[in-house]
Amino acid sequence: MSPRYTRIILIGGDDKPLREFTISHVMVGLLGALGLLLAAMLAYVLLTYGMVARKAAKVPGLEAEIVAVEAELARVEALEVELADMRSLQQRLLLMLGVEPTAGDSLGSGAADPLGELSDVVMTRPPEAWPADGFITREFTEGQVARGIRPHPGLDIAGPEGAPILAAGDGVVSRAGTDPYLGNFVEIQHGMGYVTVYGHCQRVAVARGEQVRRGQVVAYMGETGEASAPHLHFEIWQNGMAVDPREFLQGEPAAP
Repeated sequence: MSPRYTRIILIGGDDKPLREFTISHVMVGLLGALGLLLAAMLAYVLLTYGMVARKAAKVPGLEAEIVAVEAELARVEALEVELADMRSLQQRLLLMLGVEPTAGDSLGSGAADPLGELSDVVMTRPPEAWPADGFITREFTEGQVARGIRPHPGLDIAGPEGAPILAAGDGVVSRAGTDPYLGNFVEIQHGMGYVTVYGHCQRVAVARGEQVRRGQVVAYMGETGEASAPHLHFEIWQNGMAVDPREFLQGEPAAP
């Protein structure tokens, strides 16, 4: 049988006596197990420390990202305030330009935005291009109601049926449809409160809300409504008042 104890002898110097220790094998096993446990705990502590150190190294970067996100949120909030101000300004501008705002006429609503459509033409020149070739058959007159003279708030330009009718300036189609007097007609909203009307059209080539440019075909000459021959009835309105188109148009229309 193997011995149950282990003897340990310590030899000192010349004048020192020998020292002898006896330890059981069970105690040796316990001390070995304790050493292994301590080594495992030390390894775990070192590993945990390394992970914590790596995470701690990332903290400054995370703090910088948090600051950047907070700054971005502040910019978004500022943009929301500016958007609300722009919506309010839009409504005021639409009213000034004679466009009736609707529930869908709002920035960011996803619907048609009249202000966006008008933004390119708000500061354009007045409508000053002849809308059709032909001959003037009737001039602008304010009329005298007391004497039974009906006003004629525009020019009549006679030409061949189906001849193109052109936009007199940049703008947005505010109305297009049929009227008992004008027949098929187009109304274009221009900048600075100007509106042009094109009546007695054979057919209309544009739709409400469409942005048009000067010289673009918007309709074709006809004799719809109260008309006895093919011609264009052309009106210019400024801030709700009909004005003589000759104040804006130079010379005479080109011959058809």
